[in-house]
Amino acid sequence: MSRWDGIDEFTAVAEQASFSAAARRLGLSTSAVSREIARLEDRLQTRLLHRT
Repeated sequence: MSRWDGIDEFTAVAEQASFSAAARRLGLSTSAVSREIARLEDRLQTRLLHRT
């Protein structure tokens, strides 16, 4: 597993400002996008996005 797995999902969420819009853009489920970003945050040991 690469340290950067999940970076595409993170970039899409940051650009779209929405997990669901990013998921549609990537052709993934919202939960899959959320899981990948959570894994990336775990690997980097920091929170990357503020979730509301």
